[in-house]
Amino acid sequence: MSDIFTNEYRNNNEREFYVNQRLLGATTSPQTANQIQEASSRLNSGVSRVELELISPELFDSVPKEHFDELGRMAKLTGAKINVHAPAQMDLAGFGKEGWSEGKRKEVEESMKHMIDNGARLGPGTVVNFHSSGGIPAFEWQAEKALGEEGIPKEGKRKMFVIDQADPRHQIMPLEYEEKDYFGHKKIWTPEARRENINETTWHQERLQLFNYEKEKAEIGERLGMVDSQLAPLMAGKEKGVLTNDELKRLSSLENQKSVMMGHINELNSHMDTQLDDLHDKFSRYGVKDEKDAFLKRYGKDYREVFDLSKEIHDKREEYGNKVKYISDNYGKYPEKAKSEFERLQEEYKKIIEPKEELRSQLLNVVEKMPAPERFVSTDDFAKDKLSETVANSAFYAYNKHKNDAPIIAVENVFPDWTLGRADSLRDAVEKSREKFAKQLVEKKGMSEKKAEEVSKQLIGATWDVGHITQLRKFGYSDKQIAEEAEKIAPVVKHIHVTDNFGFSDSHLAPGQGTVPIKEQLEKLKKGLGKEYEKVAHIIESGGFASQFKTSPRMQELQYFNSPLYEHEAGPYWKNLAYTQAEYSMGYGIMFPEKHFEMYGSGFSNLPQELGGQVTGDKSRFSGAPNQ
Repeated sequence: MSDIFTNEYRNNNEREFYVNQRLLGATTSPQTANQIQEASSRLNSGVSRVELELISPELFDSVPKEHFDELGRMAKLTGAKINVHAPAQMDLAGFGKEGWSEGKRKEVEESMKHMIDNGARLGPGTVVNFHSSGGIPAFEWQAEKALGEEGIPKEGKRKMFVIDQADPRHQIMPLEYEEKDYFGHKKIWTPEARRENINETTWHQERLQLFNYEKEKAEIGERLGMVDSQLAPLMAGKEKGVLTNDELKRLSSLENQKSVMMGHINELNSHMDTQLDDLHDKFSRYGVKDEKDAFLKRYGKDYREVFDLSKEIHDKREEYGNKVKYISDNYGKYPEKAKSEFERLQEEYKKIIEPKEELRSQLLNVVEKMPAPERFVSTDDFAKDKLSETVANSAFYAYNKHKNDAPIIAVENVFPDWTLGRADSLRDAVEKSREKFAKQLVEKKGMSEKKAEEVSKQLIGATWDVGHITQLRKFGYSDKQIAEEAEKIAPVVKHIHVTDNFGFSDSHLAPGQGTVPIKEQLEKLKKGLGKEYEKVAHIIESGGFASQFKTSPRMQELQYFNSPLYEHEAGPYWKNLAYTQAEYSMGYGIMFPEKHFEMYGSGFSNLPQELGGQVTGDKSRFSGAPNQ
């Protein structure tokens, strides 16, 4: 197969840069549910890669499923490929207006499955495109040259947004770069240093609370000892019946004090048990693997001992609770027997309580040595984890239902300051999604690891939007640095969005009207993808041009990419012929005179538009300039 994109001169007819028009796709209008008419218009103008721009949930659901079937038949008939752009408002990680929630993530996952099913109706290997973020901030980037100060890390993150994983509210807060003037020295607080400090400080505060409880218990224990020392002679006098009324009142007061103090100790124990369990849960769920491994290597023996003892006590307490419930449910008619059984159980419970006190002390020693878990993480890392779960589950659903005809899930970079907006973040998220999907295929379908890896790479990838990443320009990045982003993402790309702007807003201009380094990015993508590049559609999103000038930007697109007029590479090129006047552009052309079709009745003029008939104001894909 010939090269689709090249910057090498092989003969005089070839140009330094061109993209074959069979890869250059177009979007439908995002303002109508009549996607059959929209797709027909694109196909009639010679576009062989069409993307249904269903970027609002209401619009997506307004398209009947039968229309997707019809669009699939149209694609098969014309040899074209029709893909889907899912609603832009979806956040695959599960963020919403109220922050993040697992319920929202599962809701988005179900929506993805619905969109995948409709995408499957368009034919095998359909790309269903999803935005990586719904607008959650991750970083405010500044290139090194923009900061202009010595000692600031390369590409220093001036502001990082972090999320509290452990708090049910999952609050998001910004962390900024700051230089502080301390006694005798200055200290640079990077956002990452602040995040690590918050994790350590929060962990220390939670552990300190445990020791405050223990200290409070010790103070109460001392007062309790003093009360017991006063109670002993009074209780002995009461048994002998020699106490005066004042001494009896004193005895009653001391017993009440002891009861209150014992209740306070029990309450503190309850708080400590809850806090210990909570700390262990955070350590288990959010601990850094390397740090956890180092802790277990050093203190594993002590940890396992308290873990086993804790489990044993927990099981005994559950058993005790079940016995109490059984007596309550079955001995109601036999109060004396019930009382006797309860007293027996109380004695058993004391045996449970005694080792619990010892365990609590051991747990305190173990928890004190535990490393701080990653309670606060960047919204970017959090999104990677949650999005990969959503994508992996949806991909498994797609494969389980549609097998090898399952649609391709492509996750698109949005703006670089949003979650997963940079190339390395999005690549990591895609690779993590593939790993989780492959693991499900092995565990649930019995697939070999090698085959599972192949399927995961086939069905999950990235969409690279060359216009979105150019928003880095407003943070001080150069065209070279922007093109390097395309180089990083290239190995996982399945789909390309091409649009132009000036690096400050996503204006969706036609290629060549802005300053996006389109060609530089495509060079990096082709190099990274190799032969796979020849399979990747370049969907041109020039809606801004179309809406402002009320005309199709197709001619400008073909000129910009220097596409050859015919499938072969030797020219002529659209750049040279776009504004020339020739018989070629008149009617059916001199090689196919209209009279011939009128005489023999074999023309295309009376066919429906969907089957290639003449379209007013546009060229049929079966007449005029042959685009294939």
